[in-house]
Amino acid sequence: MTETNLPRMMRMRQLTEYCAFSRAYIYQKISEGTFPKGHMISPGIRAYEKSEIDAWLDARMGSG
Repeated sequence: MTETNLPRMMRMRQLTEYCAFSRAYIYQKISEGTFPKGHMISPGIRAYEKSEIDAWLDARMGSG
């Protein structure tokens, strides 16, 4: 998926591809409270807002 057609909300599979982090690492950071928790868009389905992920990545890279 290219940057221009990436959806606003990402499911875990898209998130791991976008960030290049494993699911385990993401869940660890969520449990530590240092990663965006995402949003429940329906029962059992969590999605992550791309803008929140971008802000988190920018802060980690020192450009936020």
